[in-house]
Amino acid sequence: MTSIVDKAGETIAYLYQNIILDTRQEKVIGLVLGNCLFGKKNAPIGKYFNDTFRKKNGKIIAKLGKDTSSKKPKNEPDIHNQAWQILSGMKDHVCIWIEEKDNWTKDSFLEFITQD
Repeated sequence: MTSIVDKAGETIAYLYQNIILDTRQEKVIGLVLGNCLFGKKNAPIGKYFNDTFRKKNGKIIAKLGKDTSSKKPKNEPDIHNQAWQILSGMKDHVCIWIEEKDNWTKDSFLEFITQD
C-alpha cells in the first residue's frame, strides 16, 4: 500500500492494487485503470502518470507518497467487492490526452474523486 499525498505532503488516501482507499482503509473511493483515474462517475475523471494524479486540465491534484508495502487493508475481501462495484458500473473507459502541467489545482483530491 502506498500513501497518496496532497500539496503539503499530508496523507489523504492510499493506493492498494490500483484501488484508492480512504485513510481509514475501509472505503474504496476510486480506481486507477491503466493510467485513467476513476471516482464515483462512470467515466474517467483524470489521469495518473509519473507518480502523479492529475485532473483533465493537467493540473496536479495529488501525488504518491511513501510505500508502506507491509500494510494491507483491514478488510481486503470487502475492499475488492467495493472496487468491483465501481468497475462494473463504468460505461466509458476511454481516457483523453491531457497536457502535463507543473502547478497544483486548488481543488481537494477527496472532494474531486468522490463527487457525483
